[in-house]
Amino acid sequence: MPSVVFGSAARAELIEARRQSVSLPHDYTQDLAGIQAPVLLIHGRCDRMVPFAVSIAILNHIADSRLVLLNNCGHWPPFEKPAEWAAQVLAFLRGY
Repeated sequence: MPSVVFGSAARAELIEARRQSVSLPHDYTQDLAGIQAPVLLIHGRCDRMVPFAVSIAILNHIADSRLVLLNNCGHWPPFEKPAEWAAQVLAFLRGY
């Protein structure tokens, strides 16, 4: 059974857990040119988590790629715009 920690010990554990869980940024741009498969990028115009410039950068580094921008859509196009998302994916798949 897990132990429950209260007070300053809990605070110390929380600080240590946060220290260990910090993500380190990594730039994968140089690896993108090696992607040989066709790529479809679908980006929500209102995405506040990933800037549109990221999709543009990916598009510019993968030879066989295309980008679709969905209006009135945030970070989760398959859930926010399922019909539009599915139509784009199916059209992409039919083209290959």
